[in-house]
Amino acid sequence: MALRTVSSDGDAAAPDETGNAVTGGRPDTDLRPAQRILSSAEAVERMTARRKGKRGCYAMFSSYLGGVVTDPEVMTVPLDDHMVHRGHGVFDTCSLLNGRLYRLGIHIDRLLASAAGARLRIPWSRDELIQMVADTAAASGARDGIVRYWLTAGPGGFSFMPAECEEPCFYCVVLDPMSFGSGSFDPMVDGFREATVRETPMKPPLLAQIKSNNYLLNVLTHLEAADGGGTFGIIVDDGGFIAEACVLNVCSISADGVFVTPPFEGILHGTTMRRLLELARGPLCEEGLLCDVQQRPLRAAEARAGAELIMSGGDTHVFPVVEWDGAKIGDGTVGPVAKRLHDLITSETEAGDGSPDDFIEVQYLL
Repeated sequence: MALRTVSSDGDAAAPDETGNAVTGGRPDTDLRPAQRILSSAEAVERMTARRKGKRGCYAMFSSYLGGVVTDPEVMTVPLDDHMVHRGHGVFDTCSLLNGRLYRLGIHIDRLLASAAGARLRIPWSRDELIQMVADTAAASGARDGIVRYWLTAGPGGFSFMPAECEEPCFYCVVLDPMSFGSGSFDPMVDGFREATVRETPMKPPLLAQIKSNNYLLNVLTHLEAADGGGTFGIIVDDGGFIAEACVLNVCSISADGVFVTPPFEGILHGTTMRRLLELARGPLCEEGLLCDVQQRPLRAAEARAGAELIMSGGDTHVFPVVEWDGAKIGDGTVGPVAKRLHDLITSETEAGDGSPDDFIEVQYLL
């Protein structure tokens, strides 16, 4: 069989004495993008221009580089890191609030559980991981934001075999706080309109309980929900039971004050929902807003008939659902349980009350 060749215009590109690519004496402006050979300086210059005005990323730590960078154009991950081309990496996220890392300890515990499930080799202790996250936050100078971190198999090649990886890697970034909606939209005033996700398959239990770097099904869940007028989507299994949203847990409040959320088997072990369960069993039951708190299978039909439907995630996000597939939940407004849970989460994060693992003071650089 003859091999097909693709001709190019002119000779192969080669850099001139200034480092710019030229072909047959012609400047690289005449070349197609794939024919241009950029110098390191040109690549950084172009990346700087492309990143200008993008959503803020204050700092990145890379164990591969052995330090923190604060210029977005050099916040990079090796292309041959198995997290990039094989998805062999796990991540987690915590919130930076008023100069404190909120509930970092419970997130690191889940990160390590995910790493064990993904059979990643981790050379760092829990305390060392916490310290690296805290140091990155300190270097960022930010007092509020999102802190996301990854454990990966590391770089070394492009096969599927982790044995080729040179070393495990840990990356951490500090980002601008994430907002939902636009303009005057306020989730606690307006609530969310959601849609059932039927066509996108659920993750198998193993992948649902590991926060791996492969979120394709999560993205497709969101896209299917958006097609139906929703944002996060509510996944309902073949038996008619609610599973979760694309990146959130779901709970329902019945007309007689029973708080119900699905068991964590087969879905994400949500840290925010775990905190809401504690608050529901404590203050909300004591105040009479709830009469019972249950974690059990939750039928979609039961939730549709309830007084409130709430999604939660991201440490501090309590998202009331006021409409589902075009039908009102309760009276179609944000309910008292959602409001009270939001107030309790907000007040405890502002006050910094909790265990040492709940609120870690960032020691900012002078």
